[in-house]
Amino acid sequence: MDDVKMVSVNDALKAGESRVMLPGEIPGATVYLHALGAGERKTFAALADRAVILMSVDGAYCFSSGGKTVAAEGRYVFVPGCGRDADVQAQTATRMLEIQWEIPAAGRAAWATPEREFPYVQEYFAAVQYRDPNKSDKTISRELVRQRVVPGFCMGSVESYGYDKVAQHPHPMLDQFFFSFPENDVDVLIDDFKVPMQGDTLLHIPLGSNHGVEVHGDKHMHYIWIDFFLGQAGLERLDRSHKPTGTMRSFK
Repeated sequence: MDDVKMVSVNDALKAGESRVMLPGEIPGATVYLHALGAGERKTFAALADRAVILMSVDGAYCFSSGGKTVAAEGRYVFVPGCGRDADVQAQTATRMLEIQWEIPAAGRAAWATPEREFPYVQEYFAAVQYRDPNKSDKTISRELVRQRVVPGFCMGSVESYGYDKVAQHPHPMLDQFFFSFPENDVDVLIDDFKVPMQGDTLLHIPLGSNHGVEVHGDKHMHYIWIDFFLGQAGLERLDRSHKPTGTMRSFK
């Protein structure tokens, strides 16, 4: 399928290396994967009118921004906030996903004077779980960055085991990447096509396509969705479809 763009890194990055993935695929969005060796420190500089969102894939490290330091291991999400640098000091080999997002003009005043406290820190497995009509009762969905934290942006994850399915659905008001954790092994359904997606892969869901996901046998479905939107329609759709469950389920 020629209009589906995806890139797989498959643990290919060496310590100290970074890779930009699918540059220019979504207007205003740039995604990097960084590999930090034990003891390595990386600074993420504040960018004018851009948000920086960090998602640790693996490793042990310290995150510092705005006078706050968090010692963490495993999967976390960090948003330093407007005008704030951030440092990550790796204690062990660490991979960090970085998303840069150009704040829509209508949201820049709110981004510069936020109502919430930054840096935003979210432990992955402690994130609010939600339900939406496209997923089964078996599926665990997590809100990692809820809409309204970063203007025009939100991020969450989907986890299940075979057999399970995310029903096909379109959302022409949301442009979207999927990023798969290393254990992910699924088929992404895009219109009339099946696109295999294994671990460490970034995939652009074509805007407006009818898309879903299938997982078979005892394989693991575990990926992040990363949404970018302009205007009120995207917010309203997310508000309608993402309903917190009030529970904390786990497959462990």
